Amino acid sequence: MKYKSLMCLAMIFGHVKPSHICNADEYGIAGKCCPMCSAGTWVYKHCTEFSNTSCEPCTNSTYTDQPGGFPVCTPCTNCVPDSGLMDKQSCTPSSDTVCEPLEGFYCTEPTKDGCKAAQRHSSCKPGQYRQKGTPSTDTVCSDCTDGTYSDGSFTSCQPHTQYDTLKLQQIKPGTRLSDSECGSQTPTAVIIGAVLGAVLGGVALALIIPAAVCLFKKKFASGRDTHHHPNDFELPEVRTTPQRPPQSLPTHPQDLLDEGEVSRNLPDEG
Repeated sequence: MKYKSLMCLAMIFGHVKPSHICNADEYGIAGKCCPMCSAGTWVYKHCTEFSNTSCEPCTNSTYTDQPGGFPVCTPCTNCVPDSGLMDKQSCTPSSDTVCEPLEGFYCTEPTKDGCKAAQRHSSCKPGQYRQKGTPSTDTVCSDCTDGTYSDGSFTSCQPHTQYDTLKLQQIKPGTRLSDSECGSQTPTAVIIGAVLGAVLGGVALALIIPAAVCLFKKKFASGRDTHHHPNDFELPEVRTTPQRPPQSLPTHPQDLLDEGEVSRNLPDEG
């Protein structure tokens, strides 16, 4: 009863007010109203009968985003890339970090200005085309129709290749998962002709090459016989005049006479 009386007297003189009747710019603490600290600050010391509230700024990646009687600042949010988030707006003493989805992710827990959680866009299966997701929506997959295909990454199904218009023959028909496989049109007669040509050409080469080698060897050998070696040399030819056999001198006087008679009978060479 005595305490209530004291409270009433204090209220009358305006020193203490119940917290439920504090002004909009005040906060209640221990049965009294104190002036609030502004956004970006925290209450270092509450007010007293003789002093106002003492405030300090938020530091070290902390913040307060509105006026109040906060005893501490709130830690800033981290946008974790492993969770599919990145910074959209950095933290300040008066505002928290704002996150947004990474490329290829979409937000699953949106906030007022950003995103709290994100998830990777879904992948489409082969045989489906995809409508690309956005930061706020997931990928939408749809099945390909007959005559078209997709490997799951296409944004629209592609028509199968028309081999007949390209003068190609079909090797494998197309499906919703893959394109048709085509090759050049090669008639059987052309294939047989190519094979026979290759065989006959090989036989001809097998016969011509040995003959050419033998001919070359023979020509090379005959050339060596008709040409002297550079180190060979010939002695000059010596011509000799045939000599008459020596005549024996006459030893008998009669022979001398006969010899003289014969010489008289010979005509003069002059």
